[in-house]
Amino acid sequence: MNYTNALEALPALGETDATRGDLPAVYLFTPDANATWVLWEYDPTDRLAFGFCDLGLGFGELGYVSIDEVATVRGAFGLPVEWDRTLDTRFKGYRNAGEPVPDYLKETTDA
Repeated sequence: MNYTNALEALPALGETDATRGDLPAVYLFTPDANATWVLWEYDPTDRLAFGFCDLGLGFGELGYVSIDEVATVRGAFGLPVEWDRTLDTRFKGYRNAGEPVPDYLKETTDA
């Protein structure tokens, strides 16, 4: 469950600004709730990540999240956040979270 090493391999905060296309990402989720995080930038000093965050309330958004706070999240049965190692890119993470990949992230858009 230790996803710290995976996060530390991500680009630094702000490094992927305006970058289109798929990027390496870390996918975190609650196994007993609907919260998901698809993170593709990370600052190990502040333990702050950036990516798609959905707390299971029906509206996800891009934003920053404290990894220390994520580590405290528990679902309905008290299970901690888990890391899905099979989802290693942001596009796979979006799809697994049940969200379409936004057009502004794609390299090309369909006309």
